[in-house]
Amino acid sequence: MREWLKQKRTERGLTMKQMAAQLEITESYYSLIESGERQKKMDISFAKKLSEILDMPAERIFELEASA
Repeated sequence: MREWLKQKRTERGLTMKQMAAQLEITESYYSLIESGERQKKMDISFAKKLSEILDMPAERIFELEASA
């Protein structure tokens, strides 16, 4: 489970549906990413999109991923 991702999303006041829309993916696929079932190794382009939406450096995303 990517608790850090859920926490950052909720801190920004975003629903899963809103996150998915901004990432241009389905809500069900986003749910799988947040639960850790998809994007097990987060790629750079996806991390960059997340960093823009969550207003945090991509480097921090990779740090959080490594510590999970």
